Amino acid sequence: MFPFIMPSASYPSSSLTVWDAVSSRRTLQIMLWVTVLFMPIIAIYSTWAYAKMSGKVTAQTVQDDH
Repeated sequence: MFPFIMPSASYPSSSLTVWDAVSSRRTLQIMLWVTVLFMPIIAIYSTWAYAKMSGKVTAQTVQDDH
């Protein structure tokens, strides 16, 4: 089926191809740099949140905190 992603049975000229579905080079570069910037921030925050919330919760710890 290459290069068609979504072939049209009624209007073959209106089918979605691989080349019609891609973003521009500039958009892909922007998305790369946004990912490079924010993925470490997300990973660090997730690790920090997991470390803060890890551990067993018991009735005693709940009573001690309130």
